Amino acid sequence: MFGRALVLGLCLVAAISPDAVLQTVSSPIATVASLPSVEPGAPAVAANPAAKPASDPFPVRLVISKIGVDVKIEARGLDSRRNMLTPKDFHDVAWYNLGPAPGAPGNALLNGHVDWWTGSAVFTRLSELRAGDMVTIVHADETRLTFKVTGRRIVTAGSRVASLFAPSKVSSLTLITCTGPWDPSILSDTHRLLVSAVLV
Repeated sequence: MFGRALVLGLCLVAAISPDAVLQTVSSPIATVASLPSVEPGAPAVAANPAAKPASDPFPVRLVISKIGVDVKIEARGLDSRRNMLTPKDFHDVAWYNLGPAPGAPGNALLNGHVDWWTGSAVFTRLSELRAGDMVTIVHADETRLTFKVTGRRIVTAGSRVASLFAPSKVSSLTLITCTGPWDPSILSDTHRLLVSAVLV
């Protein structure tokens, strides 16, 4: 799996067009904006649009008790090819720091590796999350924000999902990792798992 680990950065970010990051605010490009949920019919959870972000907006830890995650958050942007950067350490998650911070209006993005050449990685169990599960973000000033999972969806690698970058007054969070079979011809998993949550 060492070969997979080396290209997992491309694997993760390929689900999201970096160009969409810069274009969707003014003019979204053609995308798969409305994708079927892996769990159709899961009830939507009302967010609190009036909720205030932490006084220090920089997230430092991600805690998901259900799947045993309590890890550092790395602030990461884009690479030279305009792909979202993945965590430097496979134990960590990467926050896309060119977008909203968790708790601010809009959709904050966190990506993490699903596995590593040594075995499990931070998001190995991400697929176990279901609507209603809780996700906690800890900010640098120790403010803790709780998000409730609203659903999951699986997209094909390379899909442009502009809805992830759409402006919104609601504070939401999307956790991203690879899923599906490994395709050696493209050195990537074939799909991406997106877990959505809203601030409560």
